[in-house]
Amino acid sequence: MRLLSLLLLLGFFSFSFVLPANAQYAPTKKVKVKKASKKTVATTKAAMPTAAGPVLTFERTPCYGFCPAYIMEVYADGRVAYEGRHSVPMMGKHELKMPAAAVADMLRQAREARFETFEKNYSSGATDLPSTIVTIRQPDGTLKKVTVEANAPENVKSYFTYLTTQFDQLAQVNGLEK
Repeated sequence: MRLLSLLLLLGFFSFSFVLPANAQYAPTKKVKVKKASKKTVATTKAAMPTAAGPVLTFERTPCYGFCPAYIMEVYADGRVAYEGRHSVPMMGKHELKMPAAAVADMLRQAREARFETFEKNYSSGATDLPSTIVTIRQPDGTLKKVTVEANAPENVKSYFTYLTTQFDQLAQVNGLEK
């Protein structure tokens, strides 16, 4: 038992000597932290879904012909990670930029269209049709994914058409479309 205690003690001291000087323990002042109210936390969560990952992903899948296939991952700050996959003027991965206000507007439009109530899949069962897939990070941090191939109701079509227009304009501005 004494040997174990001695080894642990030596291990502790040797570890503390290995750390750089700026990583050593230094006493700090006590700071009183004000606890956020539930209302503040809820408002903040709704405004900023999650900074780490994309807040919206827009993907078009290929068909048996020459349908454009690409994916755009949109971040709250306006960064867009684009990857051209098939039948697009610019193949591969590219970093694009759009105004953060435009991203906020896309998310606002999703709330107004009641995206969270959309079905997971709108399909006719055909295997040769391209799909459009939209994934949006919800205020609670979960991801809601909707795939549209055919037979979508008007509110779903309207929101997907709005997004298609926004991303087509982004592609033109960045030279991704001819």
